[in-house]
Amino acid sequence: MRRETARQPMPMDAELRRYLDVTGAAAGPVPETKDARVQMRRTLMNKALEGRESIPGLPNEVDARDVIMTGGLKGRLYTPPHATGLLPLLVYLHGGGWVVGSLQTHHPFCRLLSEAAGVMILSVEFRLAPEHPFPAGLEDTLTAYRWACGNGRHFGADTRRLALGGDSAGANLAAVAANRICTKGDVARPAALMLLYPVLDHPSAKHGSYFERGAGCGLDASLMEWFWEQYAAGVSPEDTEISPLRIKTLPPLPPALVATAEYDPLRDEGMKYARKLAAAGVAVTHQHAEDMHHNFPVHPGTVMRFPQSVSALEEFADWLKLTLKEDG
Repeated sequence: MRRETARQPMPMDAELRRYLDVTGAAAGPVPETKDARVQMRRTLMNKALEGRESIPGLPNEVDARDVIMTGGLKGRLYTPPHATGLLPLLVYLHGGGWVVGSLQTHHPFCRLLSEAAGVMILSVEFRLAPEHPFPAGLEDTLTAYRWACGNGRHFGADTRRLALGGDSAGANLAAVAANRICTKGDVARPAALMLLYPVLDHPSAKHGSYFERGAGCGLDASLMEWFWEQYAAGVSPEDTEISPLRIKTLPPLPPALVATAEYDPLRDEGMKYARKLAAAGVAVTHQHAEDMHHNFPVHPGTVMRFPQSVSALEEFADWLKLTLKEDG
């Protein structure tokens, strides 16, 4: 499943191509003003969820309850059914370019993953740009992780098996937070790091996939560049707290999962980070989907929509089970 080069790629899945053509045509023209464009992007994400009248296999028996953390930070805690004893806990940061997404848009994925992996999940409602640019989302990530460390046992979590993860821009927050936590050592380091289709480098790096997969693949490179402008305008691209791929020496990180997709402008930075982790001695698992696009198993419009979405989610769950097993 892992590939190191984009040469002679498999064609995009035909059903995915049809889905992208329909959703792209329905999006309409891009508004001229920033405020209107932000609102449009948030509306599109919400509509992607609203358009799924039923999601196959969505486990209604997973317990999901909202919690309030330090400083009023909101989260949603998922507990798999028939849980006994203390369970591993994944602190999860949703994707959406730091601008869109919410507890609700990623609710189906978190429910599915909680049941499939047998883990508790704390999904975090971090502050969004442009109203709250960098470092607000990172600060909220660290607040949530510290809160989980200090309070996990009160709601049935084994804080020795505390994982950190996210998708897309949320994976950026998870990667940066993990680097800071494992460097400073002032709080227990995570037992696992899950990075799904991660944003890991500023567009100024000009990775090849920004050009090869920058249009017509669902997440356009121009949209990703716009997300960066909302989140980190004025921040140096060399700052490793926005561009973790540029860190010279990685701290001692836990076992990591990096998921990438062929038809994703973020493909190359994810692949390079997986190699960087491996070179630093991190136990890294790299899962690459050769015929799919950015965030296909996670996004509310595509979660469980394709066979590849189902199998990828199962692979995430299997990795969590193995990495966070009680005697691990």
